[in-house]
Amino acid sequence: VQLTIAWFLLQKLFPSSEPEMKLKLDGTFKKSWRAMVVYVTFALTIVLWMTTKAHGMNTYVVAIIPLAVFTLTGIMGKEELKQINWDVLWLVAGGIAIGIGLDKTGLAKALAHAIDYQTLSPFAIVVALSLVCWLMANFMSNTATANLLMPIAAAIGVSMPSLAAVGGLQGLLVVVAFSASLGMILPVSTPPNSLAYSTGLIESKDMAKVGLIIGLIGLFIVYGAVLILF
Repeated sequence: VQLTIAWFLLQKLFPSSEPEMKLKLDGTFKKSWRAMVVYVTFALTIVLWMTTKAHGMNTYVVAIIPLAVFTLTGIMGKEELKQINWDVLWLVAGGIAIGIGLDKTGLAKALAHAIDYQTLSPFAIVVALSLVCWLMANFMSNTATANLLMPIAAAIGVSMPSLAAVGGLQGLLVVVAFSASLGMILPVSTPPNSLAYSTGLIESKDMAKVGLIIGLIGLFIVYGAVLILF
């Protein structure tokens, strides 16, 4: 639903002057030993990411494996490192740093507890927490926002039995998770946003205009799903 809405919204706000677009991708399927190392490492990394509970390594440690393998085998050297878009990496790192700062200073917890949840209805509690999450996710990393607010949302959900009317703890956590994913008005919000911004073809104001509309529509869809399902 969101993808369809986003497509029509982009067509309306940024109409294309080209009647059709031709996509040409250069490259062939290589079978050299270097290519095989890349294929195997890629598959192994995905498997390790999906089985973190089985082997005990967190996703950050697993992410280092391709870098180590490609460097030791000579697949990645100085020239390849120069081709990495470091601007995007610094942008994403900045969003994560903001999240860590909010956590260490206690500001994230203060924002979440600024609302008196005891005076609100179960549905209003879900909406309030999701709005706080969505607002924070627009100005920092979505992942960092979820990491900050999920424990707080879980504590609130456990302490309030009345939330059973809107799906209980599970329903609250799902809504908060979706709300974090809907934060997309700035390049810092998600790596895809950062990559799109790094092309130089779009400006922050363009991303904010579309991201705000898509985010609000997404929130209403999530709230509607809560009312229908629970």
